Amino acid sequence: MSDPKHLSRRELLSSLAALGLVGLPTVASAAAGLAVIVNAANGETLGLPEVAAIFTTRRQGWKNGERIVPFNYPPRHEVRAQFDQLALGMDPDAAARYWIDRKIRGGNAPPKQVNSGQLIVRLVAKMPGGVGYVPRALVTPDVRIAAEL
Repeated sequence: MSDPKHLSRRELLSSLAALGLVGLPTVASAAAGLAVIVNAANGETLGLPEVAAIFTTRRQGWKNGERIVPFNYPPRHEVRAQFDQLALGMDPDAAARYWIDRKIRGGNAPPKQVNSGQLIVRLVAKMPGGVGYVPRALVTPDVRIAAEL
């Protein structure tokens, strides 16, 4: 671990999770890291603000004009809870409230839900506008990592 005065966001959250101070699913899964993946032909690199905008559907298109097609795990899935905490700063209940509010206000539909990380990788590999997130170990050469959490 780095100097406590200069912890990365992942190190800080992992440390807090180990102490039971935040609701990450497990310290082991948090330490494994998540990769935000895009279609291999997509050249964009994403920062945390762009990832958040995509997965809250505030951002709808890539710079090349292609429509963004985000894939999400179902609510309360361990990987989804980890992603929502790291990328969106939301626990499962806050994420659920966000999507209920968006629906009531007529906002964009939430990302498509997919139950399997392997399926997310296959879908993103086949769809030019696809984007998803998976545990780093599931990334294949068929997709490109645009961000890591």
